[in-house]
Amino acid sequence: MDETVLLWINQGWAHPWLDGFFWWISQRASFAFPLAGLLLLFLVRRFRRDGVKLWLLLAVTVGAGDALGNLLKHTTDQPRPCYAVADLVRQPGQAPGTPCGGDLYGMPSNHALNFFAAAAFLGVVMRSRAWLAGAFTVALLVGISRIYLAKHYPSQVLAGAMIGAVIGYIGAWIGVNYLPFMQRIKRKTHRPHDIY
Repeated sequence: MDETVLLWINQGWAHPWLDGFFWWISQRASFAFPLAGLLLLFLVRRFRRDGVKLWLLLAVTVGAGDALGNLLKHTTDQPRPCYAVADLVRQPGQAPGTPCGGDLYGMPSNHALNFFAAAAFLGVVMRSRAWLAGAFTVALLVGISRIYLAKHYPSQVLAGAMIGAVIGYIGAWIGVNYLPFMQRIKRKTHRPHDIY
């Protein structure tokens, strides 16, 4: 089933525009880091110094999730599809049958883990359904990109998404309940119908 879904997304969706789009949103240097910079600018504009602290707390939360993901990768020893079935998958920009670079192991997907951690964190802290929907949409697209590019099996992306959502929620919950600056942010983001 895992391989069937992988090949359906990886080959059945094949299109030059999707090749470029999914490659772009799967890159840390050209997508994740600039997005993090824009988020920092927004948070500073809205919350001033507390915005910097909030961004740093988010970075620590995502970093903790990333470290856990790397630890789990070497505990499960489950290879990525671009290694395990390199002759079956499409890898845009690479010759057929070429194993992908980076780490051999792929359970869980750290890209999915990191983006879902950030989405859960922002959804809780910003107390807004619009933030929650926007952040999770970006996280979902990043997760799909890892399957489309044959970097991870769907199960590896799903595991990363679930772990990331839990890590993000825990990081936000700790901040909201134990860090004084988060109380000021909580007051500024108050909504009549909170999501938690």
